[in-house]
This record gives sequence, C-alpha cells and structure tokens, in this order.
Amino acid sequence: MWTWLVAMAVAGACAWALTPFARYLAERFEALDRPDRDRKKHRRLVPLWGGLAIFPALILGVGAALGWTPGGRELWQYRQNELAQRLLWLLPAWFALGTVGLIDDKFRLPPKVKLLVHMLAAASVVWAGFRWSALTGFGGGEDLRVWPYVGALVSIVWITFMTNAFNFVDGLDGLAVGQALIAGVGLALAAGLLAAHQGDLAGRMQVSLAAPLAGAVAGAGLGFWRYNRAPAKIFLGDAGSTLLGFTLAVSALAAAGRGGTPLAPVVPLLCLAWPLADATLAVIRRWRRHEPISKADHRHLHHRLLEQDFTPGAAVAFIRTVSIVLTLLGLAAAWW
Repeated sequence: MWTWLVAMAVAGACAWALTPFARYLAERFEALDRPDRDRKKHRRLVPLWGGLAIFPALILGVGAALGWTPGGRELWQYRQNELAQRLLWLLPAWFALGTVGLIDDKFRLPPKVKLLVHMLAAASVVWAGFRWSALTGFGGGEDLRVWPYVGALVSIVWITFMTNAFNFVDGLDGLAVGQALIAGVGLALAAGLLAAHQGDLAGRMQVSLAAPLAGAVAGAGLGFWRYNRAPAKIFLGDAGSTLLGFTLAVSALAAAGRGGTPLAPVVPLLCLAWPLADATLAVIRRWRRHEPISKADHRHLHHRLLEQDFTPGAAVAFIRTVSIVLTLLGLAAAWW
C-alpha cells in the first residue's frame, strides 16, 4: 500500500513543481501548439513540452517508493537486485520516448520514426522481463505458460499501442491526465489484489512491481492537472502523453502478465478501457477509409460527445465517470 502511495505523492509534487519551468522552456524555444479551425479549439498559443515535467516526476516517484518504503526496498533487493535491474531498463526507454516526443513537439517528426522508437522502447522492456507469460484457467490447476515468443510479441504490440493510445486521447483539457490518474490508481490497487493470487514469492514480487509504476503515473497526472485543466496553461505534448501511456502499459503487464486469476488479463483492459477503445476505433476508422493510421481527425470519442452538445467540461466529466466505473469493475475482476 505505502509503495504506490509514496510514488504517487512524490511524482505529484514533482510534476506540480516542475511544470511551470517546463512551460517557460516551451515558450522560450517556441514549442507551442497553434489553434486551428478544425480540431484545435483553443484560442491562443499553448506551450507543449509537458514531458519535461512528467519524465523526472516518474523517475523520482518510482525511486522514492523503492528507497523510502519497506516494500520498495524489498523489491529493490530481491534476488540480488534482479527486479531492480529490470526497472532500470525503463530509464533508457523513458529517455528515448521523451527525447523523440520533445523533438516532435517542436519540429514534427515523420510518424514512422516515432513508431520505430516506440517499438524499440517496448522491445527493450519486454526483453528485460516485462511481458505476458501465463494464463490461469477457470478450472484451477497449473497455469498455462505462454510460448515466450508469442508472449513477447503480444507484449510489444500492447505497449506500443497503449503508448500511442494516450497520445490519441489527449484532445481536451485535462482529459489524458485524468485518465492517467484513474488508470494509475486502479492498476496500483489491482497489483495488490493480483499479487495475493500468486502462488509463490517470485510471482508476488514481480506483480508488485506494477504498484510503484502505476502510482507514479497517477501522481504525475494529478500534479500536471493543476496546469492542464481548462483553460490549459500547458499541454502534455507528444512526450508527456507517450510517457504516461507507455508506463501504464508496462505496469499492466507487470500486474496481470503472470496470471494468478482467470480474469487477470481483463483487469488492465478495464482500467484502460477508454483510451484503448478510442485508439482501436481510430485505427479501424482510418484503415477502412484507406487513410494513414497516424492521420489526425476529429472523430475521436471525445469529439463525438462534443457533437452531441456536450460542453468540453461535461465531456471530460462524463469520460472520467465512465472510466471510474470500468476501473471499479477491473478491481472486482482482480479480486475475484
């Protein structure tokens, strides 16, 4: 319990404290989002580069949880730092995502370049051990082990997809950070429930890795929300949104990738249901229209709500309510 709460508190404080500096740098180097008459409804230039606050918030949040709590120190020291080495692989992945995102926010990189970096970052953490490895049947008995190559491939696709899903959903003030907060708290709590279903210490320890990661995401989202709520003073940008989505996807694999309960794979799908559904529909829609998957449009779920006469604030509140209900169902599935 204390592990993810400490991660959330420290990451939240860091994001809250560092976001004004990130805003200053974005304005100084003119990394700004310009309004248009189509998708971007804000009336003024808004700084990007929220990732400059999210990146250190994640590092310090996870680091504080591992160094300041008994459960965190136990994770860090387990099997001669085996799990600690796995977590350290997140650093170059975060750095790569953040760097490419910041460059894209300023200069607009080709989509294929960004996708390649996302896939390489996903492959690096999967190689380190964050992967789907087992299923638990409804009839009890031994867990079904997933063929390693299949598990690795599915895990890379999952992480890459969710990394971009959070970029897709970042279309209204406060929307993506609200999703990060809800999903982060949900996955942190689910990790504790799923760890109790593991039959050995190794399984419990590996599932418990999800808690500080998810807690840090929740805290970073909460701290950044202070400046991203309507009217937003700064946007997450590509760097911030992809860092949040990537870390939640990795946390979901850590929590549910080893099975433990028949409904374990359902838990992250429910906690991340809104961005997952929005991105899936976007991919299908663009594929059917023979358009590039990366092509932006104004047909996302939040745009549909605006077309139904929702105000932006009401649309965000509705999405949060739906996400909270689905996350509670995910926790019920983890407990079952």
